[in-house]
Amino acid sequence: MANYDVIVLGLGGMGSSAVYHLAKKGFKVLGLEQFTEAHSLGSSHGKTRLIRKAYFEHSDYVPLLHQSYNLWRELERESGETLLHLTGLTIFGPSNSQILTGIRKSRDLFGLDVRDVSETASQIWNPSFNVPIHFSGLEEPGAGFLEVERCVSAQLKVARRLEAELRFEEPCLSWGANQDGIWVQTKKEKISAERLVITAGPWTSQLLSALNLKLQVHRVTQFWFKGKNSSILKKVNSCFAFDMPYGFIYGFPTFSNSKELKVAIHKPGDKISDPSQVNRTLSERDHLEVSQFLREVMPEVEPTPVEGSVCLYTMTPDEHFVIDHHPSYERVSLAAGFSGHGFKFASAVGKILSDLACNSKSLELKDFLRFRPVVVNP
Repeated sequence: MANYDVIVLGLGGMGSSAVYHLAKKGFKVLGLEQFTEAHSLGSSHGKTRLIRKAYFEHSDYVPLLHQSYNLWRELERESGETLLHLTGLTIFGPSNSQILTGIRKSRDLFGLDVRDVSETASQIWNPSFNVPIHFSGLEEPGAGFLEVERCVSAQLKVARRLEAELRFEEPCLSWGANQDGIWVQTKKEKISAERLVITAGPWTSQLLSALNLKLQVHRVTQFWFKGKNSSILKKVNSCFAFDMPYGFIYGFPTFSNSKELKVAIHKPGDKISDPSQVNRTLSERDHLEVSQFLREVMPEVEPTPVEGSVCLYTMTPDEHFVIDHHPSYERVSLAAGFSGHGFKFASAVGKILSDLACNSKSLELKDFLRFRPVVVNP
């Protein structure tokens, strides 16, 4: 007899969502995490993550984003937590910006509320910004940010209430499958279950070494800065992003009495061969582009950070996600390769994984045309 209906390996953004949705379906579920709850060693940390519907990466993501928004709001109601803040987001770039072109495509295909900010209007958009000459913008009032660690904890909170069992600091050493189901060996015991869900983020390739998933882990940094005076931070009341010659820079308004402004660059950094052996010491080199941006565009912000952290991107070659059953074991499913833009989808990905555990392809997954199946040793 199996101990559990489903075991979930990894309780970051995707795994905590999977446990939550599986528990809602009535499964007897066990969640295993090698670190502590809402830890800062993977990809689901850093206080805030952007969420937006006018997706420049590819318009096929928009239906999945509609579902993600709905599910984040549902989680807020069930957990009693405020997680999603619709502050608006304005993205600026030059006339040839592929990012702005992608936003317009998603807007036009799905009739999204995205408003043009002309070159002239961009110059007076906010007194705290020196928007580069010849930049124009696109404003999405329904965009904003998620409180990332609190989202993870809220999903786990409701999962516990629904009698999911959660274990932390208990890594998976190995796993396998037989005719009766699957088994997982941890440092404490061997556990059996009917099904297995793998959401191990940067550690996915280690748990799925037999598959050629072509996942590459990268070291990425994010930083927080102080204003040169106390009034500057009050003027920044929405999310913002700039398609600069040296990278895509994005930032957030302050919240919860914070006195620092988070600004970061969306850019894969050094390649990592072992996610357990990452250099987490920050240097001046790590914030060169962001500090340059602040000097050029936000001169009222001190360009030297007061806080920073390292997170990990797990990239696929085309930067689209891998979500599927294991090609050799129908009882095993996985979600991986979120390529630095996945957290906003976590609410929907967890639901998809709960549907895969029932051997069904969910409506959300069918609508997500860029879904990438797993291929063994292509």
